[in-house]
Amino acid sequence: MTSKRFFSRLGLGAMALLLSVSVACAAPAAKSTPAPPKHTVISTVSAESITVDTGSGSKTYKITKNTEITFGGKNVKVDELKAGMRVSVVAGFDTSTAGEIAASNAPKATPSPSGSKKK
Repeated sequence: MTSKRFFSRLGLGAMALLLSVSVACAAPAAKSTPAPPKHTVISTVSAESITVDTGSGSKTYKITKNTEITFGGKNVKVDELKAGMRVSVVAGFDTSTAGEIAASNAPKATPSPSGSKKK
């Protein structure tokens, strides 16, 4: 008789343990703040090349007379591009040469989290 009670209590204890573990595992994970999006921006630019920062590394492209350069959808010369501008570069036939460069304004500064303003 005592062994039946022992195994009965052991079984109930095991079930209670499994139930508590399953409830703990089912608890929702803490929400994390998503990282801000990383944009490709111009690091440096000259008449011969452009280096862009992709957020996960940098890449340098040669600029040739055939490279199409636009800023805000309008054709521009390379000297109108500035470091910090958002940019999209499409490689030409040679992957080290820029076939198209499409730039836009530099990203706006994000407001400080404190929200304090100078008077």
